[in-house]
Amino acid sequence: MTAIERGDRAHARTRGFERRVSAALAAVEQATAYGRIGVSYSGGKDSTVTLDLVRRIVPGAPAALYDSGCEYSGTLEMAAHYGAEIIKPEMSLVELCRYGGYWGYARPVDDEVDINFMAFLVTEPAIYFAEQQHLDVIAMGLRAQESGARRMNAWKRGTLYFAEALGVWHLCPLAFWMERDVWAYIASRGLRYHPAYDKMAELGIPRVDWRISMAMGEVQARVGGLSVWRQIEPERYNALIADFPMLAGFT
Repeated sequence: MTAIERGDRAHARTRGFERRVSAALAAVEQATAYGRIGVSYSGGKDSTVTLDLVRRIVPGAPAALYDSGCEYSGTLEMAAHYGAEIIKPEMSLVELCRYGGYWGYARPVDDEVDINFMAFLVTEPAIYFAEQQHLDVIAMGLRAQESGARRMNAWKRGTLYFAEALGVWHLCPLAFWMERDVWAYIASRGLRYHPAYDKMAELGIPRVDWRISMAMGEVQARVGGLSVWRQIEPERYNALIADFPMLAGFT
């Protein structure tokens, strides 16, 4: 069994899908007026589609994966396949959690510290990526369908907005795409996708729960991603639970 379904190719032939693709390409074209574009790449389906869309308008556009040190197996291989640079933060997600005693870690360095995980794992690597590549725009595969916060952000800001914290524009060409649009695009373009999706399909995990992100991140915990990860990579999951026993409560 594979992640691609027969209905994906059928959906790719609908007018609604074609309109979404045209709108996304137009958004990328519009963003070129603001300067050099790069892509924040996670290895997941949405960022893979975003990267392909951007490179259809800007061939060779740079991409970077911010490696938390706690990614799905296969993620770094996906980055290599698409020519995405791998940027490592000063401390990995596991190191940060051990330092602050998160998720029940028993030997913290400072259990009273309040760590800004987003700053360490996303914002600082993104700033480095933008400065290194002289970027004016960073494209991301965020979709309104995924959460209430992303839905509010999409309706408020649209597909292109200025991110003051980074000093660059954010481009979200998939902001108003549905999950079926993403898979239809992957199928119609013959894009390589993360191998974990096939495993999720084989296990009968609903598509809505297919996420490729930091394995022990807060979002993964809240949306049931740890349960999925436990089934896909049980040995790595068990190794984490040994250090961070509170994670077991989310599976």
